[in-house]
Amino acid sequence: MDMDASYETEALRQKLLDEIWAGGCAGLGAMLLDEEAIRSAGPEQLRALARQYGIQ
Repeated sequence: MDMDASYETEALRQKLLDEIWAGGCAGLGAMLLDEEAIRSAGPEQLRALARQYGIQ
């Protein structure tokens, strides 16, 4: 994986984490259940989660 792809993957990971933390603070606590999946996901899994959350 090149440096740009690695940076994009980590930026997407952070964006997803921000999204679920915001949802948790807004009373959607079930969103926090995906935190571990986001933290341990590879690039393909992150893109799938992003599509699930409507980010990509």
